Amino acid sequence: MSKFMDPINYWNTTIHQDIPATKLLGITIQSLSEQAIQVTAPLEQNINGHQTAFAGSIYTLGITSGWTLISAFLKSNNIKASVVAGQADISYKRPIAGDLIANCQFDNQSPLINWQQSWSLNKSAKQPLIIEVSHDAIVSAKITATFYIKKIS
Repeated sequence: MSKFMDPINYWNTTIHQDIPATKLLGITIQSLSEQAIQVTAPLEQNINGHQTAFAGSIYTLGITSGWTLISAFLKSNNIKASVVAGQADISYKRPIAGDLIANCQFDNQSPLINWQQSWSLNKSAKQPLIIEVSHDAIVSAKITATFYIKKIS
């Protein structure tokens, strides 16, 4: 990351370059810390025939949120690793008739403790995350995902 670029701009640029669908869908990181992320997308770029958010867009927004949270955590701790979503289940609770907001956070203070154990055995670490997608502060979809983190030596 350039020392002149703030983390949010860096990660917005990164996801738009590395995951081109995020740019087409208008996915944008709004806030990012070592523990949590908030990512948004406008309804107008993610609308379906019912004038609500397209299910695939909701899923893409959620997985992008989890991937970015883990990737940013790794980068801020100077750890080279690849991150992939290995499994995810989504529950659509109600239609979203406005802009989408995804929130995701680590459950524990530092996931590194769990990751180090797997890495010491030369295995990919697993990171479960719960991602909530909402509109008007009402959770409309919930994604339970497991990401795999393979350390690169």
